[in-house]
Amino acid sequence: MSSEDKTPRLTVYFPESVKCQLQQMAKETGFSQTQLVVLATHALLANYRNNGNAIFAELLNVKSNSRSES
Repeated sequence: MSSEDKTPRLTVYFPESVKCQLQQMAKETGFSQTQLVVLATHALLANYRNNGNAIFAELLNVKSNSRSES
């Protein structure tokens, strides 16, 4: 396989708690961690394509809600 045929890579760093949750989800669903990250990225891109910047308000709201529940 030539270097032109390879899929570009992206290194992503997660907090330990997120990595553990992703590992657990992979075990429960039978998907690999990479497959889950790729699926989530595709969903994010489709959501952005359909709804634009409004999706970030929703994502930030979820993050702030989870902090207030702690």
